[in-house]
Amino acid sequence: MKKAIVGGKIWTGTGEIINKGTILIENGKIVAIGSKIKVPINVHLVRSDGKFVSPGFIDAHSHIGLIPEGLDWEYSDVNDFSGPLTPQLRAVDALDIHDVAFKDAISGGVTTVYTGPGSANVIGGIGLILKTNGEILKEEAALKMALGPKRGREVKSKEPYPTTRMGTVALLRNTFTATKKWLKGEIKAKAERKYQYEIVARVLKRELMAKIHLSTSPDEIRAALSLIKEFKIRASIDHVFGGDLLADEIAATAVPVVYGPPMIARLYTGFKYMNDKIPLILNKKGVLVSLMTDHPVVPQKHLRLLASVVAENGLDLDEALKMITINPAQILEIDKRVGTLEVGKDADVVISNDHPLRVTSTIETVLINGEVVFERKI
Repeated sequence: MKKAIVGGKIWTGTGEIINKGTILIENGKIVAIGSKIKVPINVHLVRSDGKFVSPGFIDAHSHIGLIPEGLDWEYSDVNDFSGPLTPQLRAVDALDIHDVAFKDAISGGVTTVYTGPGSANVIGGIGLILKTNGEILKEEAALKMALGPKRGREVKSKEPYPTTRMGTVALLRNTFTATKKWLKGEIKAKAERKYQYEIVARVLKRELMAKIHLSTSPDEIRAALSLIKEFKIRASIDHVFGGDLLADEIAATAVPVVYGPPMIARLYTGFKYMNDKIPLILNKKGVLVSLMTDHPVVPQKHLRLLASVVAENGLDLDEALKMITINPAQILEIDKRVGTLEVGKDADVVISNDHPLRVTSTIETVLINGEVVFERKI
């Protein structure tokens, strides 16, 4: 059935604001948008008069569905300690789509997420992108890599974990180099290692992007940028604590970043360099920046609150909103489907009683693929 969202202030995410606008939806897609759209008869109307209409929110770094809500950590599927190199693991094979966090996320306007392995391993496995209604957009979206020391684990593996930051970088560089040699036929590999090489090779051939996790200090940013340049891979750098200290170097590379999560305490060394102004600083330098909850570090539903915190530190509300809409869509390479409200894109829509990044605003209605999946009951 066709739907029409009528009467609201439409923030398209493209720079265009449509006052008292209409979004016409058919088969889950936006088929028309503007201020002078003629609404056909027998169309289900979603009234948005006096409301703020925006694209669904997107989280570019989460562990939703892999660290289940309401269960202890022993039920978590986010980290596997069988070895420091586990590119063959796939988050989609452990996804709990029935986790209550997905329903909560929808109530917070979050319609799309990247979720994947944690940071226990140098290469942790392949993450996926899905909508919070359960629709999978990409089963294999990015290969998770994690810098920083990999300390001793309770579970013993056949291969030792590096214990320093330089050891982790060296192992990652060695893996890339060995894979290149394997591709050239210069080395042979047993079946299990061959499969690992095949996956890493997809990164080296730019068929699969990498998500590079940083842990303790800004020197890891420089190491990540060096690896990206040396091996010419497509990648985002995630967390980026201390990014303000290397803002010019990041900007010079055009490598996108996923910052965060904002609004956390400096509880341990890894958070020593956190600064809620970093997204603002990097944005001013021209870096493509998105935000993360790192769920469950911050609950998935609070993604917009994190953008509000960045805005409180001096970033324009609309620029901050881009960091949870079009920017993550571009970084995750799904911007042809989501991230803005345009003809041909998925009808993932959030209707709020005010700009969603104002702390006093309330999300009233959420649509995914044109279907109303949340309505706030008064």
